[in-house]
Amino acid sequence: MKDLNELATQLVIMLREKKFVEVQQQFFAADAIAQEPEKFKERSVKGKENIILKEKRFLKGIKEWIRFEVSDPIVSQNHFSIRMYTEVELINNQKVVLDEIIVYEVYDQLIAKEQFFY
Repeated sequence: MKDLNELATQLVIMLREKKFVEVQQQFFAADAIAQEPEKFKERSVKGKENIILKEKRFLKGIKEWIRFEVSDPIVSQNHFSIRMYTEVELINNQKVVLDEIIVYEVYDQLIAKEQFFY
């Protein structure tokens, strides 16, 4: 990646294609942290491999994608953010709607932290 704008743009393109695991494999640092809001049972996950496992567990539980949107990124010096809207039906027939802001912290052209606000 040439710069943070390019990283953020490529990440958004891949997310819009639902390439979640590929994003984590390509852009996350080995010691990255994913931080969910306090109400989430798995609040903080450390390490790229653990983040990928958490993502795969979530994706495995999805029966149907109803609506999915990712905004263009807003980029600053070492951070960028996106809005992600996800509406899915899980395999247990539960409907889940997440309207979230995700803030990414980047060092050495890799994501060191992602934090979710919803």
